[in-house]
Amino acid sequence: MKDIFFNLSSKPHKLYFLGGISSAIIYMVLILAHYLGNASPEVALPVHHAYAMMFVLFTQFFTAFVFTMFPRFLSTDPVPAARYIPIFLLLNVSSIAFAVSLYLTKSGVIVAMLGGLAAYGMICKVLLEINSKSSMLNRYDTNWVLLAFGMGGISYVLFIVSLLGAGDYHVSRFAINIGFFLYVFMVVLTLSQKMIPFFTEGKIAGYKSNKSRLFLEAVFGLLVIKVLLASMQLAEYAFVVDFCLAVITLGEIVKWKLPFFKAEAILWVLYLSLLWIPVGFFLFFLEGLTRFLSDGAAVYFEKSPLHAIALGYFTTIAVGFGSRIILGHAGQKPKADAFTIGLFWLIQLLVVVRVAGGLSLNVDASLFAGLIITSAALWLVLFVLWSKRYVRLLFEP
Repeated sequence: MKDIFFNLSSKPHKLYFLGGISSAIIYMVLILAHYLGNASPEVALPVHHAYAMMFVLFTQFFTAFVFTMFPRFLSTDPVPAARYIPIFLLLNVSSIAFAVSLYLTKSGVIVAMLGGLAAYGMICKVLLEINSKSSMLNRYDTNWVLLAFGMGGISYVLFIVSLLGAGDYHVSRFAINIGFFLYVFMVVLTLSQKMIPFFTEGKIAGYKSNKSRLFLEAVFGLLVIKVLLASMQLAEYAFVVDFCLAVITLGEIVKWKLPFFKAEAILWVLYLSLLWIPVGFFLFFLEGLTRFLSDGAAVYFEKSPLHAIALGYFTTIAVGFGSRIILGHAGQKPKADAFTIGLFWLIQLLVVVRVAGGLSLNVDASLFAGLIITSAALWLVLFVLWSKRYVRLLFEP
């Protein structure tokens, strides 16, 4: 038993990937129980679902990656176990307390979130220390990651404030929008534009990255405007911003000239994930445009645009990057076999079902619950199968 824990805790990515995968299963079981009518949480579903996905699940995947890669990016010493193990324990004890408190007491939820906030602050402190100790002059990408984590901190505090009754609904919407677009999206986008061209250069002979110099600045600026409009209940006027985001992100992907048909699966799945960015923002554009033209009564999109990005982009990237990192650090060649390729396509099916679920409200509202339950079940199948193949590698020396 001692050896098992030693192996698991020997590198930060092992602990945090395990925490992220476990959270993906636990919190989707809770969502499924809600839609099946077997549970009624103390906190509104959109709030606790958004919080859990952003600050329990994806934050652990991010931490697995940045605690491993920040020292490499900045040529510093690795993060010591004495730093990352206590953070992992506090984060996951708080996560369990949050999940249990959802069905007991709202005050317990707030206490659990405060514990999670403390762990989040500790993560940020480690990253800031790595950045400050580095002698590297080029910190462009790491500075963007730190900015995004700062936005996440603001979102985290606003989630807690909303549960304390200060502003309630409007504050929680602000928290969700900041967390989704300025934290999670910006972290994933920054890492994507850093690592995907880098991986490609290492695998495809003759490939050279061709990134726009102000791409992240342009996207971040537009997202700030989008978040502000949504928070002022002017989301229908954001369709111009959404159109710009769709065009800019699609244009950047095209500019990179990624070799879709030359790359192996462990690489092209990352390319595939990028395509969901302009798709998601185009859906946001259509949603805003129809509302604007029809004075608010228009086609129902529900959360389809958001889930196109959250599932199509974030989740595909998480599984793609995660599989590569776990295999590589286990001494195996980062390669996707038929089983893993099947998982990649399962994610795409999951996205289509969830997006269709939101749009089904325009055709037959009775289809909505069934499609949402199906998408939740597909998510569980995905992470159970992924863990079956990859979690055992986390326990190996």
